[in-house]
Amino acid sequence: MDKEIDSPPQPIKRKKKLIILTLLFLFFALAYGVYWFMFSRFNQSTDNAYVMGNQVPVDAQVNGGILTINVDNNDFIQQNDVIATIDAVDAENEFGYAKNALIKAIRELHQIQITNEKLSASIQLKQVTLDKLKQDLVRRENLWLRKVISKEEIIHARQDVDFAINDLKISQHELAINNALLMKTPLLEQPSIQQAIFKLKQAWLNLKRTKITAPVTGYVARRSVQVGTQVTKGERLMVIVPLDQVWVEANFKEVQLNDIRIGQPVTLESDYYGEKVEYKGKISGIAMGTGGAFSLLPAQNATGNWIKVIQRLPVRIELDKAQLKQFPLRIGLSMRVNVDTHDTTGKLLTDIPAKTIKYQTDSLSFDETEFEQLVKNIVKTNFYATQIIQ
Repeated sequence: MDKEIDSPPQPIKRKKKLIILTLLFLFFALAYGVYWFMFSRFNQSTDNAYVMGNQVPVDAQVNGGILTINVDNNDFIQQNDVIATIDAVDAENEFGYAKNALIKAIRELHQIQITNEKLSASIQLKQVTLDKLKQDLVRRENLWLRKVISKEEIIHARQDVDFAINDLKISQHELAINNALLMKTPLLEQPSIQQAIFKLKQAWLNLKRTKITAPVTGYVARRSVQVGTQVTKGERLMVIVPLDQVWVEANFKEVQLNDIRIGQPVTLESDYYGEKVEYKGKISGIAMGTGGAFSLLPAQNATGNWIKVIQRLPVRIELDKAQLKQFPLRIGLSMRVNVDTHDTTGKLLTDIPAKTIKYQTDSLSFDETEFEQLVKNIVKTNFYATQIIQ
């Protein structure tokens, strides 16, 4: 009985436990509040984020049948490597036709120049003849005044002079017509030659384009072409994905964007690698509109019943190139993003105009030295005069 009297009552025990639990709750609440105030409120996170990147299309530049395909999906390829070839028979025929058209145009101009030289010599000869006939006419008129010759001879002499004058004018007009075609213009700048050169250059380019080269270094994806397929100009053959040109597009709720600025640091995790790999990045831009605003059929909130839905705005995050090389990502992979918003001095929108080239390729252009030498050889072979070559 004494032990039962000395033990504290049960209500006192429960009160102590409640006090302890309350103190623990207040402690954790205070700790969370301090953590939120010092750290958590400066972080904005989302798992609505995906890897984006350039998908460089490879299209046919000319019509024709596919002869060879040198790559398959997932193959790595260097820029300017040949990835497929198109049957070049039609392109070679067009090139030969255009080459002969240029030769014909050069020879026709050569013929005009030779004709001009002939007309110039003929004009000089006719001018001498006309001068002689005029002198004869003067002598005959003096003889006729002295009644030495008949009037009929005077008439014939005058007719001969008129005929020579008209004959000289005809030759002069013919020379003027030919000179109007040449206009003292250099051979390669003659309109007919220029037109033939343009057509030959197009045929030369089409022949070069039968070899399809990679516009960038990357990995082949979405190959849709098969050997023997008849392709047309502009038809999509495959896509090349350069994995060093990827970024993350994080879709934050509009209520999260108040403190997000360009340049803020970002940490990211990919479901592909898990927590063992933490990517570093920074915000490089905030989209100009929500996905719905740029859709094919944007929502018309002014019609029908309206329900407010919190929108999301894409935020572009640039990743560390060294990490991408060590842990490559694929387009479309999901990411978890956490933005450190301590520093809000950055800009909401960039105001620096883009003045540098971000992406480029030389696979669609060709060294024209070969073509220029081809034209020079054609001119040298088919045009012997030098007056208008320079």
